[in-house]
Amino acid sequence: MSKNKTLLSNTISLFILKGSDYILPLILLPYLVRVLGIEYFGLLAFATATISFLRGVVAYGFDLSGTQQIATHINNHDKLIRIFSAILIVKFLLATLMFFILVFLLLFIDKFHIYWEVYLFTYLIILGDVFFPAWYFQGIEKMKIITYLRLSYKLIFVASVLLFVNQQHDYVLVPLFDSIGAIVAGAISLYIVFKKYNIKLILPSYSEVMFQFKNGWHIFLSQISVLMYTSINTFLLGVLTTNEAVGFYSLAHKIYLAIRGLSGPVIQALFPFLSKLYNKNKSDYYQKTKKISIIFFSILLLFSLITYMNSSYIVRLVSGNQLVESIAVLEILVFAIPFAIGSFYSTLLVIKSEDKILLKITFISMLVNLVLVFPSIYLFGIYGLAWQFVIVQIIQYILQIKYNIDIWRN
Repeated sequence: MSKNKTLLSNTISLFILKGSDYILPLILLPYLVRVLGIEYFGLLAFATATISFLRGVVAYGFDLSGTQQIATHINNHDKLIRIFSAILIVKFLLATLMFFILVFLLLFIDKFHIYWEVYLFTYLIILGDVFFPAWYFQGIEKMKIITYLRLSYKLIFVASVLLFVNQQHDYVLVPLFDSIGAIVAGAISLYIVFKKYNIKLILPSYSEVMFQFKNGWHIFLSQISVLMYTSINTFLLGVLTTNEAVGFYSLAHKIYLAIRGLSGPVIQALFPFLSKLYNKNKSDYYQKTKKISIIFFSILLLFSLITYMNSSYIVRLVSGNQLVESIAVLEILVFAIPFAIGSFYSTLLVIKSEDKILLKITFISMLVNLVLVFPSIYLFGIYGLAWQFVIVQIIQYILQIKYNIDIWRN
């Protein structure tokens, strides 16, 4: 019974944590669109898409591989210290490398050089990612503290934007406030890890650092491949068209992500629970995953239908304007919502240590995306990009079903 309570508590905490990442920014959208205009809103979206690649490298899949290691060695405190230190060192090294890559872009590419402050301030969010060890708290199944911390930071960020971003030229303050909040929240969470859980930061051995690189490699490639058919779309849209077009598309895509993001906390909370169950009782594991799959898909399908029927109202509510272009894009993107269950199937492959299959699925999806994205944008603009996104999601879902067929056979 206590295990069920822990699972429920972690699910609620993760729901609040991830929900704040999607829903609170939506509160700002009507204000930002009015104050900054759709063009500067598009600029911020383009900067976020650009930095997403660098964030993906620094994350290195530790939200899965790190969580699994912590959950496995939860009763070995010395081992936890060594795992924690090695992962933190790896993330810091990767963040440093990504900074030099950003500096290169800012110095030598005009599109980035013109608004260098936006990209630099957006990059600083990566430091918050390094300091914020959500993977550790997920592994020990203690999410409440950092949930409250992350939620507080997001609320302060929203309040700061509403108070200080009053004119179009204040656009640079938006990523600055977000980054400062992320860094402070990360620093406090590290303090909690050190003081409350008695984790010390030690200098790991070379072999321990290399183990983290090798252990997370396939998950990292998988998640980078995901970015290559998600964030790269917004990035290429900005390169091939205008910031205004990026603004229309990003507005609809943010709404889509907020709705899809509702499934994320559930998946993350289930991950350590199902990892332990798989090692303990495979029969029970297959029964539970089968039920979860059916319920999950049904709920996502319902969300898709509700969003489609209310797309015009939702866009007007979120943006403060009746943006016909964004409404049309959202009406297309909702067809991808049911196939968000692919994220759940991805975690099942990690649990079964089938990282190479997961990489194969995402690599195929990435290739399909790269083949379709250029002609889609060139021929049909934001609408072509939206349909192309749906097609890739469906293809990935079919592949996930194929390689998780054991769920239905047991």
